[in-house]
Amino acid sequence: MVILGVTGSIIEFEPELDRVFHPHLSFITPGSRILSLSEMGDAVSQRFGGEPVVAYLPSLSPGLSYQVVLPRGIVYVNQYTGEVLGLRERGQTFLGYVRALHVRLAFGSVGKNIVRWSGAAMVFSLVSGLYLWWPTKQVRVRGDWRSRLFLFDLHNSVGIFSFLVLTLLAVTGTVIGFEDQLAPLIYKLTSSAQLQTTYAAIPEPTPGALLITPDQAVTIARTRIPGAVPYRVQMPKYGSLYQVALQSPNDGIGSGRNVVALDPFGNLVSLTRSGDLSTGERVLGINQALHTGVILGTPGRVAVALASAMVAPQVFSGLLLWRRRTQDPLPAGRSTKEQSAS
Repeated sequence: MVILGVTGSIIEFEPELDRVFHPHLSFITPGSRILSLSEMGDAVSQRFGGEPVVAYLPSLSPGLSYQVVLPRGIVYVNQYTGEVLGLRERGQTFLGYVRALHVRLAFGSVGKNIVRWSGAAMVFSLVSGLYLWWPTKQVRVRGDWRSRLFLFDLHNSVGIFSFLVLTLLAVTGTVIGFEDQLAPLIYKLTSSAQLQTTYAAIPEPTPGALLITPDQAVTIARTRIPGAVPYRVQMPKYGSLYQVALQSPNDGIGSGRNVVALDPFGNLVSLTRSGDLSTGERVLGINQALHTGVILGTPGRVAVALASAMVAPQVFSGLLLWRRRTQDPLPAGRSTKEQSAS
């Protein structure tokens, strides 16, 4: 539970923290003209021995750099000047390891099972804690910080202030952990099914047909999903198709589920739109958005990060109270009913 709380608090702002750790790769001064993807790709490929471009990751903010993915790693590029800011080779980063700890304790399927059952145990712990707190309903911290009374009050106060958010995180996290088992039930209860992507027949290229550029692929994709902003362009060398993923600013639940697939000549192969998600998929999407706090934007993410950080003091104060359970069995300020019973 401590690992889940601490890592959850950190990864809540993973993109922002990554930029803080690597400011020279991330932050740029906006210019008047953005270079084309082809121009950036050609410059990067020449800089790194002709390696082909795997994908482009356009920035969603004018003050953040573009990323060009090569087989060796990710190259950060100033999209206004074409300057190569640096290369991050493939491999586990600190924040990547933190995420792996949160999802599966960095220990494969065994760690994943421990995590999801820990989430279920946290739900039980929170509900039982509320039951124990309810008779006195005290929210205060008294006594010397080394005393059992201080620990008792700290445990109660922190627990009740973070109860709602932590319970929400524990429940939604448990649903995510058991999603493979729960998804069929959710689809059945909502009388829906998982969205199936339909693929069009790829026409034979006409004689003299020209291959489209990644910039043309983005233009075509944006006409298919008006108002959406591209955040990833997968090159046809890896999958035989252009895969353009777009984000819908007005859809906080399924905004990342827009994908336009085009053949190298610009013909539409498949189209997935967030607006076409089934009811069951939206339920699972809402659960994910609640767990990460993105459903409420930055305030929601801050609340999730703070509540997650409270798991550690809750666990440690509880452990210390358990170790010192023979000292002062009940602290001062207990209810009349408890006093008479003692």
